[in-house]
Amino acid sequence: MSEFSAAAAGIAAFGGTATELAARAEAAAAAVAAKPDALGQVFGLIGGDLLAAFTGARSAHAARLERLASAWASMSAAAITTAAGYEATDAGTASTLNSTSAAL
Repeated sequence: MSEFSAAAAGIAAFGGTATELAARAEAAAAAVAAKPDALGQVFGLIGGDLLAAFTGARSAHAARLERLASAWASMSAAAITTAAGYEATDAGTASTLNSTSAAL
């Protein structure tokens, strides 16, 4: 059997960082999704096509940011669950070993 070691605190810390990054990506998506209606007045009639293309690009960018936020949230949940699982397994193994050594 090969040796395996995991730093549960480090994994949990990554989970916390991923949660923060998910929140930042969600905030960025909300900021990007704000409609640029004021630009219509700046560009006037000749800028309609530009404004439509710009709005489409902003919408696509917001959608990608939302997907990124979702990915960070999933990684956070997985890391936090994994860290808790390692901690529980470690505690259970230690308890079993302590019980066995006390019986000897």
